Order: sequence, then structure tokens, then C-alpha cells
Amino acid sequence: MSQISLNIYKADNKKEIEKTYTADGYDLMLGTVEDFMNIIDVDKLNDNLAVMKMLQGGYNQIKPLLKDIFPELTDDEFKRVKVNDLVYTIKDIGASIIDGLDILKKGN
Repeated sequence: MSQISLNIYKADNKKEIEKTYTADGYDLMLGTVEDFMNIIDVDKLNDNLAVMKMLQGGYNQIKPLLKDIFPELTDDEFKRVKVNDLVYTIKDIGASIIDGLDILKKGN
């Protein structure tokens, strides 16, 4: 089971995690998957530089996507997400989608 996580750092100490949001990957809604697929090429999820470029190209869609996955995420907290962490969160989302598709193929 894939889990998606997102670290939020303290405003006054950018090295210290204030909280971590987590979501069970199988709870992703079809609309969230569709939005993700419009931003990210899942075949390139292992390439951090490619993921960064995709994030740059779909930046305006990233915040609503993350708020769909983590409904409690505030605009202020979004500003305290490290870009490097975001790359790993996007990879987690991709892995969760792939896991979900594998379940569908197996007929579960």
C-alpha cells in the first residue's frame, strides 16, 4: 500500500519539520489522478530533474492537486514546503497511482 506524505517546515526554522501530512494512496479520487496525469509523465518519475521540470510547467495545478490529497493543507503551509520534498511527494503520488492500476489489472 502506497502512502503519500508532505512535510511542512516551521516558518522560523526551515530545517525543522512542523508537521507531516499523510494520505493513503488508494484514497485518491479519479479526478485527482486525472489532474496528476495532466502534469506528470509517470514514465519519468525516476528522474528528479524531469520531475522538477514537470512541476515548473504545471505549477498552477500543483497547489489544488495537493489540497485535494491533503484537504487540511493551508496556503500558508504550502509556502513552507521544500521543493526537494515536493519532488518526492509527486513521486509518491505517481507510485500510488501505479499501485492502484496494478490492483485494477489483477481484478481486486
